[in-house]
Amino acid sequence: MAILFARLQADVPIKLRRGAWYRVIQLTDLQAVIEVNHRKVGVLRAWLEIQQRPPQQWSVVNGSAENRKAPPHLRGTYGVCPNCRARAPLPKRARAHECARCQKEFEVNWTEATAVKA
Repeated sequence: MAILFARLQADVPIKLRRGAWYRVIQLTDLQAVIEVNHRKVGVLRAWLEIQQRPPQQWSVVNGSAENRKAPPHLRGTYGVCPNCRARAPLPKRARAHECARCQKEFEVNWTEATAVKA
């Protein structure tokens, strides 16, 4: 099997970072097993977007202002770094943004904002 990557495509009851891409370990008709922090996690395949390689752009996530567990800067719209999966507030209308964690700059994919709760 070719190396595949997956991310959540819907607001589902599972504790994964919205917008982050994970390596697919195993794939069946109904389920995918993905690697999350060096652990295998089974997820319904219907909940995932699966690609051969993750895009090299910031994923934009429209978080929920009501989510009291999230840090204040991640309760609204934020980005997920395509390189290290760090979450960060994005400057409005920025074409590109440098990740504070990995120090790499990537374009911001505003057209693909995922409307899910953080």
